[in-house]
Amino acid sequence: MNIKEPTRISSLSEFVEWVNQLGSGNYLFRGVPNAEYKIQASAYRRPKEDDRSFEKFLQINRDLITDAGLRGHGERNGRELGDLEILAQLQHFGAATCLIDFTRNAQVALYFACEKDPKWEKRPQDSENPPDGKVYVVRNDPFQFKKVTPDLLKEKINYFFPRFQPYGSDRQLYRWEPGYHINRVIAQQSIFIFGDYEFDENHACIVEESCKADILTELERVSGITPATLFPDFDGFARLHREGKPYTAPSASDYFNLAMQASGEVALENFDKAIELDPQASDYYEWRGYAKRALGRNDDAIDDFNKMVEIDGSPYAYEVRGKAFLRLKRYQQAIADFSKMIELTPDIPFGYIRRGKAKCELRKHQEAIADFDTALQIDPNDVYTYQLRGRTKEQLGNLEGAKEDFQKALTLEHQSRRATRVAQIKFDLQRIERRIAERNS
Repeated sequence: MNIKEPTRISSLSEFVEWVNQLGSGNYLFRGVPNAEYKIQASAYRRPKEDDRSFEKFLQINRDLITDAGLRGHGERNGRELGDLEILAQLQHFGAATCLIDFTRNAQVALYFACEKDPKWEKRPQDSENPPDGKVYVVRNDPFQFKKVTPDLLKEKINYFFPRFQPYGSDRQLYRWEPGYHINRVIAQQSIFIFGDYEFDENHACIVEESCKADILTELERVSGITPATLFPDFDGFARLHREGKPYTAPSASDYFNLAMQASGEVALENFDKAIELDPQASDYYEWRGYAKRALGRNDDAIDDFNKMVEIDGSPYAYEVRGKAFLRLKRYQQAIADFSKMIELTPDIPFGYIRRGKAKCELRKHQEAIADFDTALQIDPNDVYTYQLRGRTKEQLGNLEGAKEDFQKALTLEHQSRRATRVAQIKFDLQRIERRIAERNS
C-alpha cells in the first residue's frame, strides 16, 4: 500500500482542503488523539506488550462473547444476537474488541483527533509535551474489505478469524455498518473494520496539538459537531459528566444550543445566559426575540431586534425587524426598515416585496405595485410576487391586469414542478374571471 508522508494541518479549512485533495473514491476516516497510535483493535492492546499475539487477540474476543452470553447479554428484544452483534454492543459501551471504529464523515474523525489523549492525561511527566492528533484514511475498497451481509451476521467469530490464517498472511478483511439504530452509531456515521488486529492506512494527516482547541471550536461553529451531538444516548451523556472528566463551564454557544432545543421560559433563561457571556452575538438577540414573541411579549421582542440591528446593521437585521413590525401592524416602521434593506441591497428583490406588502396595508396600492414591478425586474420568475401584484391590481379595479398576473403565476408554478401554490392561484384566477364576467354581463 502506497502511504504518503502525513500532511500537517492547523485549521478546519486546511483539513477540508486536504480531504478534497484525496480525489475521487469512497474513503473511511479514523481520528486518534495521539499521532503515535496505529490503526489497531483495542482488544489487541489489552495484554501487556510482551504478551501480545494474534492467538491471544482471538482468545480475548472469544472469551468476551462467551462471558457475555453466560451473563445474559447475548440477546436483545427476545432475539439471540450473533457474535458480531454482541461485540458491537460491547464496543458501544467501551469494551475492547476486535472491531475498529471508522466513520464516513471526515470531520467526525477530525473531532476525535482533536481530543486530549486520556492515557497521556494520566502521565504527569508528559504534561509539558502533549501529543499531536492524527486522522487516518482508508479507501473503502470492496476488493479489500468484504461487506458483512445479514447472512454473515449469523456466523460465529471463528468464521471471521480462522486459526489457519495467522497474522501476516493474506487474510480476508471485513467492513460492517450496523443496521440496527443505535443513536451513537448514527450520529458518528460509524462503520467497523475487522479481520486483523492492525491495518495500514492509505493517507494520514497530523493535527497539531497547539491547534486542537481552536479546531474543536470551528467544528462546533461550522458543522455543529460537539460531544453532545456525537454521544446522544444516555450512556454517552453520562460519560461526558463522569468524575474524571474536567468540568468546563458552559460557553455562550452551549447556552444558545440549549435554548434552541427548549421553549418558553426555559429557552429565555438560556438565551439570557448566552447573551450575558457574548453580548455582541446578534443572532442570539434575534432568536431570543422570536422566543419572546412566541410568549406574546412583542415589545420585548422588538427591543431584541433593535439590539440586533444596532450590533449587526446588515440587510438581514433590518429585514427581521421589519417583518416583526409588519406582524404588529406597525407599517410605517416596517416600511422604514425595508427601505433601509433596499438601500443596502438594491439588487435583491425581497426588500421591495416586503415593502410593497406593507404599503398595501396602508392602501398605498400604486406605490406597492411600483415595488412589485421592481422586484419582478430583478427576478421575473417569482410566482409569489405575481400573486401579490395581481391582488393589488384587483384592489385598484384593474381586473384584466390582475388576471394576467395570476395566469403568469400559474404558468410559472407549473413549470417549477413544485405546484405548492396551484390551488390558491387557481382560486384567485377563477375569482377574477367571475368578476370580469359579471362586469361584462
